[in-house]
Amino acid sequence: MKKIKVGLIGFGLSGRFFHSPLMLAHGGYEVLALSTSRHEEAKSIFPKAKIASPEQILNDIEIELIINCAPNIFHYSYSAEALKNGKHVVVEKPFVNSVEEGEKLVSLSERLGKTITVFHNRRWDSDFLTIKKLISENAFGEIKQFESHFDRWRPSQRNERWREQSLEGSGILYDLGSHLMDQALVLFGKPQSVMADIEIQKPGGQSDDYFHIVFKYDKMRVILHSSSFSNFTPRFQILGDKKSYIKYGLDPQEEQMKQGLSPQAPNFGVEEKSAQGQLHDPTANRFDAIPSEKGNYLQFYSGLYDHIALKKNTIPVTSLDALEVIRLIQIVKRSSELKTSLTL
Repeated sequence: MKKIKVGLIGFGLSGRFFHSPLMLAHGGYEVLALSTSRHEEAKSIFPKAKIASPEQILNDIEIELIINCAPNIFHYSYSAEALKNGKHVVVEKPFVNSVEEGEKLVSLSERLGKTITVFHNRRWDSDFLTIKKLISENAFGEIKQFESHFDRWRPSQRNERWREQSLEGSGILYDLGSHLMDQALVLFGKPQSVMADIEIQKPGGQSDDYFHIVFKYDKMRVILHSSSFSNFTPRFQILGDKKSYIKYGLDPQEEQMKQGLSPQAPNFGVEEKSAQGQLHDPTANRFDAIPSEKGNYLQFYSGLYDHIALKKNTIPVTSLDALEVIRLIQIVKRSSELKTSLTL
């Protein structure tokens, strides 16, 4: 198997517990260099890789693919430099901090003939794959309301975390909202209009830690919500004119990789039965547990490998899809500032 030679910039949560185990499990990627302050931990996972600065990695002529897991303020600059140096790029979500930055990267990618993609991994969550299947089977009838929550119990401000500092691209709208918006776009396409409320609720908070967004599609409403003051709300709730659905709990893959389980393990991405969603038939007053599809983040790196190494048309997330998420984020922010609904 041909090895794609990789430079990994950033070894925090995403670099360490998402990208690294997925590349290792696939087997078609060879990490030549990492940028991190956690030298010993990085060397324990990639013993042959050298520790280098982002600039050294971006200019390394051996490296074919840059994985950009740096803080959001570096998503544009590092990705642009990588493309200019003839490298493919994976950017950790969110893609960039503005539509203008995203358009420049898309243009650079097309002009230079290099691929840039964004790690919207939650397209391969077990619950999301289950919902896609149920919708394809018309299990709900005509959907009237689709509700997606990503709530967490984090009531205290953590000033040492860059995501909670007053930086461009910080806050949970860019962090978690990008996941929820991407999933909504995959399922339903662009909304007709948007109404949003974004707030800083934590004492001493420096970046947004709450959002409530309503996407309008004719008579259907998509509600996207995140709060730092709950961990017991449904992850998904869907109301249709035939049946409804409710699902608690998060996809298990993140926690499994943190615990060291290989993405190649048979039980990787498999939810416990207790976490299964419930399909409700109001006419029969019946609830049925729906077995969750197997989650599979590895599909991202499998598709990327086929695209780069085997020249197949298998880009897991197109740059234009990722750019549309950033466009929506900016519209959502404007809606909240103006306290009004905005038509797209």
